[in-house]
Amino acid sequence: MRAIYIYYLAINVLLFALMGYDKLCARLDKRRIRESSLLILSLLGGGFGGLMGMLLFRNKIRKHYFTVCFVLSIVTHGIIIYCLGL
Repeated sequence: MRAIYIYYLAINVLLFALMGYDKLCARLDKRRIRESSLLILSLLGGGFGGLMGMLLFRNKIRKHYFTVCFVLSIVTHGIIIYCLGL
């Protein structure tokens, strides 16, 4: 059970950090992180970190599918955790 919590913590911290890094790259006009990579990490359980990164760094706020994907990920993984009894 503890491994699941560590997994969710790690993937959320990772996606949060990548959202910040992507915003930094955008400001410096450098190569950015693929949107598909950010969305996949969200679907793997990083929705909360992605949403927090999106709001804090003001990254991808014009792309509504990011908001939808992050919220759906949070709800879906919340249901999974609830159903597993964690």
